[in-house]
Amino acid sequence: MKAMDTATLVRALGRVPLFEALPESVLGDIAAFSTVRRLGRGEALFWERDPAAFLPVVLSGRLKLFRADAEGREQVLHVVRAPASFAEAAVFGPGVFPVTAQALEASLVVRVDADRLVELLHRRPQVALALLTSFSVWMRRLVDLIDGLALRSVEERVAAYLWSAFVRSGAVTLRNATLRLEEPKHVIASLCGTAPEVLSRTFRKLEKQGVVRVEGPLVVLLEPEALANLAGGEALGS
Repeated sequence: MKAMDTATLVRALGRVPLFEALPESVLGDIAAFSTVRRLGRGEALFWERDPAAFLPVVLSGRLKLFRADAEGREQVLHVVRAPASFAEAAVFGPGVFPVTAQALEASLVVRVDADRLVELLHRRPQVALALLTSFSVWMRRLVDLIDGLALRSVEERVAAYLWSAFVRSGAVTLRNATLRLEEPKHVIASLCGTAPEVLSRTFRKLEKQGVVRVEGPLVVLLEPEALANLAGGEALGS
């Protein structure tokens, strides 16, 4: 495995929303106390209740964040898509990760040393401002997740997931556009707060309504306006 040189790492960090407003000199400081790790599909970056000794930054790939109960049942809370940082609140708060982070596909992740990052905050106020912005984004995501699970039907939540997926694909306004589902269906079900068998029934219901057609991992968008109305402007899993 070829190591990533400092200049390449600085450029990669500059594409992450948390760091994009920072000058190159600060990015160089951050790169100096960061390590790069490659994850294979299904490999965990950290486990629930592990010490939050680093700030995770995803440069490529996707990670699911989930909690598991005593029987091993998973509740997926979010899918982190590159480029993105996450778990800032854990790093600067209780000091333990509240979820498990596992790669959904081959991923490239940076581990930014937490202690060194705190030192940098004292010297570089713009880094602290960037972190505050990131905190607010994650807070909004959690509020949206709670609202979606508590106030919306399964059909509406599934429509919101599909709508956000089509938005990311850039084909949302095109009738008969085809999308390959980004996550396994059991992950989609968990993100939507339901069971895989209920997800399958909901897909069939949307098909009967003429909104979408689901063919294995492919979804054909039949009526964009109808899907948008059901989604209500939400974006579960986005």
